[in-house]
Amino acid sequence: MNCGAYIKFDYLNLTVKIFGLTFEWKPKEGTEYLTHNTVHQSVVGQKVYIPTRVINRTVKIIIDGKIFQGSFSVSKGICTIRAKLDKEHRFLTSITNVKFDKKVTNSEKKIDYYGKKFKYPVVSITYTAEVTDTKKMKDITEDLSGYSNLEIMKKLFKDEVIKSKEPGFIYETRPKAKFAEFSRIEGMLLGIAIGDSLGNTSESMTPEQRKQEYGLITDYLPNKHAHNKPIGLPSDDTQLSFDTLEVILNKGRLDMEELAKVFSSHRIFGIGKTVKEFLRNYKDYKDPWYMSGVVGGAGNGALMRIAPVLISSLANKTENPRADTILATMLTHNSPLAIGSSVAFVNMLYEFVSLKKGSPDPDKLIKEFVEILEAFTGEARCNIRNTKIKSKFSGSAPTFIREALQFGYENNMTVEQFGEYFGSGAYVLETDTVLLYILSKYLNDPEEAIIQAVNYTKDNDTMASIVGAAMGALYGKARFKESWITKLSGRIRENDDGKIFEMIDRTKEFLSGK
Repeated sequence: MNCGAYIKFDYLNLTVKIFGLTFEWKPKEGTEYLTHNTVHQSVVGQKVYIPTRVINRTVKIIIDGKIFQGSFSVSKGICTIRAKLDKEHRFLTSITNVKFDKKVTNSEKKIDYYGKKFKYPVVSITYTAEVTDTKKMKDITEDLSGYSNLEIMKKLFKDEVIKSKEPGFIYETRPKAKFAEFSRIEGMLLGIAIGDSLGNTSESMTPEQRKQEYGLITDYLPNKHAHNKPIGLPSDDTQLSFDTLEVILNKGRLDMEELAKVFSSHRIFGIGKTVKEFLRNYKDYKDPWYMSGVVGGAGNGALMRIAPVLISSLANKTENPRADTILATMLTHNSPLAIGSSVAFVNMLYEFVSLKKGSPDPDKLIKEFVEILEAFTGEARCNIRNTKIKSKFSGSAPTFIREALQFGYENNMTVEQFGEYFGSGAYVLETDTVLLYILSKYLNDPEEAIIQAVNYTKDNDTMASIVGAAMGALYGKARFKESWITKLSGRIRENDDGKIFEMIDRTKEFLSGK
């Protein structure tokens, strides 16, 4: 609060001067302010997206009069600052030692698409945290090398870097899974690649558009990247999953620094927005891996690649599969919904590869998945993208899933009807919900489960890849169509045909201890 000699109302920048007193903007408790953009879009024609509003957020950290890149947040009277000095540093200081500011400017941009002119507003927001006395800052920068993933997870939860609740069960040691045969692990890995390859040639189409153009898809479509031959080629789902497996096989465990390096070392086909932002933070801004993930990222880009994480703990009793899962998720998607979804799915896969005979109880499967998710998200309200059902199904993510599934059962919905009603895009809440619906209806028919995911969901390559991983873990590769395996290229890069099959052979040796 500063003194002044006049009355001034600055609504835009949230600063008010009344009778000589200035009330400045203060950051919201628990919110991390970091540089990022939000683009609101609408569809104009098929697959043509135009911005309708853009919000550009910039953060300035000022220390000793010098401006640095970074972020800040306030909690319980303490300001946590991360800034790029000689390297990434993290500081703690009292909020009384920081001068906060927020500047907002509005402008307008014009674009031309296919002869039509559009214009949209651009809001530019600059947040500033200026340290008053550097001697009152505490440097809490840590070198995490040499720590186990369980120890790293504890530290990151303590420092509130991991943005989710911290359920106690994640620290419990669970018995090593005793899967009946390697075919289940092989099936899980093949299922990732098969589902991805079946779906990625018609990704983002609506089921109706896909049906009109291709009919019912039951095998690989002609692929323009393979001289229009009908073979299975990968996209980001397969690539990032097998990147994860590669790190485990090479390092003997899930090394997070190495995983970040591998993700950023090659071209990714069909890369998602959140992973792209992670790569920018890690490669361009040189943020450490544990600060490069997108806070609030709620896409399914972590869930789609998380399955191989359990292999590390299957081979090594000292590894904690939940710690591996949480860190591998927050690497790119640092949100309660993304983290909880990954832990719930890996738990499901763990149960599937451990099952001695028969099929799991669908009701128990769903109940356990939702309860694990709830442990991370709590009762925080979730975002529902279909405005027509928002008032009817508003609530927490676990509540939404339970009510959506019940609604689908009561109305005898097909997968297509269910996905159209509740959404089947890249939002991880929609992915969770449709995944559980498909499994509950087709748990005993793995081929049909994958075909349903390929044909009747919007983000069909990711949905089919996740369903394929689950079905492979439960039944092994023997329950997949033979042509799905024989016509799979096995690529994870542009020209390395057969690499997937080579890595599966290495996984067998890894798990056998050879």
